[in-house]
Amino acid sequence: MIKQVILDRFKSPLRISAVLLSVISHVISIILFSLYYRNLEIGYYFLWQFYAFAIVSVVLSLMLFFIYETSTQIIFIFLRYLLLFLIGYPLGNYIGIELILYASLIIEISFYLSFPGNIIVQSIIFFLFMLSQGEVSAWQKNIERVSIHDLTATAVYSLIIIVISLMLNKYSKNCTEKTKKIEHLDSAITQLTDANIGFQSYVKTLEIQTLIEERKRVSREIHDTVGYVLTNIIMMMEAAALLTDEKKIKRNEILSTARDQAQKGLSETRTALRHLRNEKIVKAYGINMIEELVSVFQQATGIDIKVEYGNLSGFTNDRIDAIIFRTIQEGMTNAFRHGMATVIRINFWITQKSLRVTIHDNGIGSKEIVDGIGVAGMRERITDIGGNIDIRNVDDGFKIDVEIPLE
Repeated sequence: MIKQVILDRFKSPLRISAVLLSVISHVISIILFSLYYRNLEIGYYFLWQFYAFAIVSVVLSLMLFFIYETSTQIIFIFLRYLLLFLIGYPLGNYIGIELILYASLIIEISFYLSFPGNIIVQSIIFFLFMLSQGEVSAWQKNIERVSIHDLTATAVYSLIIIVISLMLNKYSKNCTEKTKKIEHLDSAITQLTDANIGFQSYVKTLEIQTLIEERKRVSREIHDTVGYVLTNIIMMMEAAALLTDEKKIKRNEILSTARDQAQKGLSETRTALRHLRNEKIVKAYGINMIEELVSVFQQATGIDIKVEYGNLSGFTNDRIDAIIFRTIQEGMTNAFRHGMATVIRINFWITQKSLRVTIHDNGIGSKEIVDGIGVAGMRERITDIGGNIDIRNVDDGFKIDVEIPLE
């Protein structure tokens, strides 16, 4: 848990900016003091104490970056202010160094604490900082207080920094929340898209399987009907053959019954065959299959999809049929899922030696094209038959060019 929180700290641009600004502010303060301390009455007395306070302050700032408990953060913030007070107290009317360190503390409070805690702590620190700018005495020397002009300017600058840092914090949180929502929606879209594709395959399989089962059922009925009738006729014909001429009347009755059985069986067989003939198994393939795939995808996603078949009249064989189907399916899915496209154009054209397919969408494209499972599978299927595939970003979206040899 703690490890994950620490990793999250490094994922926050605002938190990283706050700690970097704090370190830079301390470095600048040390440099300024090193250049200016000779002009201070107590400069030589305060030299090494200033360095010690500044080092402890920057260490607290670094520790504050990794702390995730609000109460501990507040304690460290007030410790940082205490060191700020100890650094600024002997400087008297020279408020420049103190203001630089105070600005970094303001940013840390705004970025580390949540609303309304950051505003409350900001207000307390602000009033403490302003009240501390009075006449002081250090090393038995009276040090001038900050002038009203400098104090007013300091208050204005401090309030401006507070407002800007709080606005940046709020904006960053809104962006983070929107990013999480987008990731959640993208995950939902991915699942729905996969489910839609799965349902398409399932429905087609179920439809064909249902028709096959129905054909088997009718076949069983024909078998039972014909088998039963023929068995009866054979038995009656054998019985009639065993009768002598003296039993002509009985033999005629048996033959008449056999004829009736044959007529009845023929009628039932014709009925079953007629039913079987009307229940044809129709499987979409070629252009019809593409039309059905595009129609279902367009209804499910709302994307404007248009297909231009050019001089295409049909596909070469079932294998190419399946490759084209999976390529278009994967291309449309990626355009919707990753490219957030609203328009997809699919074009076919046959040359003397190859079939060319182009899938062009108006989406945002991809900064880095990585072969995922779907794209890798698409590429493998096409290269296995000696074809070529080119996937790239274009000025107005994303484009997939496929070339399949007709041999």
